[in-house]
Amino acid sequence: MKVILRSDITNVGRQGEIKDVAAGFARNYLLPKKLVMEATPQNMKIWE
Repeated sequence: MKVILRSDITNVGRQGEIKDVAAGFARNYLLPKKLVMEATPQNMKIWE
């Protein structure tokens, strides 16, 4: 699952990077804590 990092995450990446992470990790940990947003075309325009 491609995500945009909202903050620095150890062993994943830095804020603003687009990373490919495991779907379960994103759904169960990163998204509920608002650490990332899904990298959809609409979200990519908003982030820029």
